[in-house]
Amino acid sequence: MSTGSVEIIIEPYKKIVIHEVVEFKLPDLVSQIVAGASAAGGTTIPAIQWCGGVVFTVVPFNPNSEEVISEQLKGIVHYASVVFAVKQKFENEVRTKEGTIRLLDASAASNFVKLAAELRRIAKYSE
Repeated sequence: MSTGSVEIIIEPYKKIVIHEVVEFKLPDLVSQIVAGASAAGGTTIPAIQWCGGVVFTVVPFNPNSEEVISEQLKGIVHYASVVFAVKQKFENEVRTKEGTIRLLDASAASNFVKLAAELRRIAKYSE
């Protein structure tokens, strides 16, 4: 059995391109997420990311597309859209009359920290 050395390289993306940004007020975003999960036949509480004072969900392009893979290998990731709402404080769940969503703290992901800062910069609604 060989015990040769393996080089491990962590190479973060150099650029994130977002093709559409959609902002909602928090109750409206919760309603949309809950309705989408119900329409898809979901029986569990849907979850979205929280980071730096915003909740958001990323809608990717087809990850199996040759063009998407080619761009990713160049260090560029493309998101079809990002949907977000301002939510200053992290909580495990957000409950409204429409339903409940679970929040996942994405603060350890450096790209999400940068994304959240940009979303807060362009936000038109406050909590």
